[in-house]
Amino acid sequence: MKAFQYFINEITKLEAFYRATLYAYDQTEELLIYKKNNKIKFDVKTETGLLIKQPHSFNSKRSGKIELRKNLCEIVFVRVVSALEVFLVDLVRDAFLESKEPFKKQDIIPQFSQAELLSFQSTSEIYAKIINKETRKLTSGGFLDILKFYKKYFDIEIASFAPGKSKMEEYHDRRHLLVHRLGKTDAQYRDKYNTTKQGISIDEDYLIECIKDFKYFSDLVNNQVIYQLKNELSQKPRKSKQIERAVSLHIELLKSEQLECIKPDFEFWASDEFSSFNDIQDSRNDISDKIIEIIISGSFRQIKSYLRILKKIERQKEIKLFEKDIHIEEPKEKNSSIEKVYAQKILDEEILLKIQEKLPIQPWQKGIHKIVAEELNIPNKLVTIAIKQLIVKGIFNPQIDGKVILSEEDNKDADSEE
Repeated sequence: MKAFQYFINEITKLEAFYRATLYAYDQTEELLIYKKNNKIKFDVKTETGLLIKQPHSFNSKRSGKIELRKNLCEIVFVRVVSALEVFLVDLVRDAFLESKEPFKKQDIIPQFSQAELLSFQSTSEIYAKIINKETRKLTSGGFLDILKFYKKYFDIEIASFAPGKSKMEEYHDRRHLLVHRLGKTDAQYRDKYNTTKQGISIDEDYLIECIKDFKYFSDLVNNQVIYQLKNELSQKPRKSKQIERAVSLHIELLKSEQLECIKPDFEFWASDEFSSFNDIQDSRNDISDKIIEIIISGSFRQIKSYLRILKKIERQKEIKLFEKDIHIEEPKEKNSSIEKVYAQKILDEEILLKIQEKLPIQPWQKGIHKIVAEELNIPNKLVTIAIKQLIVKGIFNPQIDGKVILSEEDNKDADSEE
């Protein structure tokens, strides 16, 4: 999904910004030490051509160094958490483009006035209105609202994904304190996380761990949404349009004005049937600015009514029209071999079970997905998605760099056994 790629790009940029700024701090501090030891004056070139500018408000003392790095970590951390929330909201938009099925909820009734409905130029405007309303609620809500949304619309418990709900909540709660209270804790936070600290901050270890967790979490969410859309929430086959007549049109424009009746949103009546040009248009080829070839198909009434409109425009000397009926072929039988190849690219329960049976006990060796893919003669990417799906289902534990990450429940069980 595009949202996932944008998120990874943003995180990569933030990591680069963090490293570059740290480097700038280190270099500036070393330069100031060098200047002091060699008794070099500010804004005066040395014999070697070195010119050290007077730094503005740069505290080179130990406390100053710590404060600078603390502020840097906090700034990057806030941006990282915000980037994750943007990803989770934008992923919903991407899913809406892929399929409308998850959003067909009987309990949600959009409120449109009659004037508003009649003002819409196309169904895409209605779609935009609906999805913007849904995502606006997510943007103004918090992480918990996002968890509920993914459960309701995609049937995905993203709270169960590594690093776990508790840790993800703490990341968001800490970001909230940094943004709204400059890091000062309140009674609610201290009670929730059983701490007496009056203030919180971010160090490098915490920031790096957060970024690592978010990368893994976002990857799981992205793949799980793709899986749900292709399997559990796959779009139901559309009812094919009724094709009783097909016609090839050759239209020559005699005037410079744009022809309204060949625009997708052009509407007309076919007896008592309300239709649009988009309903009957199959293809369009603009030969030149003046010559257009179009193929239309639909019911006898639709084609007859539309041709009547074109012929009226022709009589008004606005176009030259050439029409030719096209023979309608009977639909061919589906090619089973093509279906089989296509099925191998989509993860279903049958393939998922085969991959599960092939996977050994954890921890897995590096490249295990390639080994399983070769044994089953399926794409590597399909096995990668399957492994993440099996982790989401709780059949296997998350694994990073060869190390198995136990879930919160497993950790509690391990602690109780000790």
